[in-house]
Amino acid sequence: MQRRGQFFSVFFLFFIFTLIVFFFAQTNFGRGTTGLTEQVMVPFQRVIFPLLSRGTTDSQELSSLKEENSKLLLQLAKHKSLEKENQALRDQFETTSPSPRTLLPAQIIGMHDEEIILDKGTRDKIKVGNSVVVKENIIGKVVRVSEHLSVVELLMHPHTSFTAETVKTSALGVIKGRDGEILLDNVVLSDKLEKNDVVKTKGDSDKDGNGSPPGLVVGKVISVNKKASALFQQAEIQSLVDIAKLKLVFVLVENK
Repeated sequence: MQRRGQFFSVFFLFFIFTLIVFFFAQTNFGRGTTGLTEQVMVPFQRVIFPLLSRGTTDSQELSSLKEENSKLLLQLAKHKSLEKENQALRDQFETTSPSPRTLLPAQIIGMHDEEIILDKGTRDKIKVGNSVVVKENIIGKVVRVSEHLSVVELLMHPHTSFTAETVKTSALGVIKGRDGEILLDNVVLSDKLEKNDVVKTKGDSDKDGNGSPPGLVVGKVISVNKKASALFQQAEIQSLVDIAKLKLVFVLVENK
């Protein structure tokens, strides 16, 4: 338990440091040095994040890893990470929607509560508002971006808001995040909501292509809250993606 706490502390410090870099970048002084800082830190975080996130769930594995040569550990981590990335790339580009021409692969190098941090930024044409997907599933959108990093708010984040509809019954509503849950809210009482019905994005893209395109999978309905006295009904949605196990995601960028 002590080792687990130590690794969590180091991981949390990396997350806080990354956020500081983002805020620092907004100042006039910070704009001149942030790019260099990110260039130094991002490669290190690519290696250390998978080790730390995996280590917090398996203290016995940490004990054995600590006894091995650090150079071999880094080589092994890079090798396994490359294997997973190659498989994720194959899986993603086998899908027909969204179009592979608009997909930018990005590695997760930080995760905290309802946000993740990616190792790609403005240099890779990422902009605020870009959707982030895994196969045909939307998992969040970019809310802050610097030269080498992006912060993504996941669907359960309180700021989440976009239109969606159920596949089977065509019930229309608004996806919102609340208390760590994903909700399909503001559904009129006359619409029908059913458990296990799949929910997809209706489409909220602006003229520049930012936002959520239509047809991305949000998740499935796991419960319905309907009261005759209320103006609207809502459903709790479960994502089909296990965020905690993700290492690689894809950002929908402008196809230019």
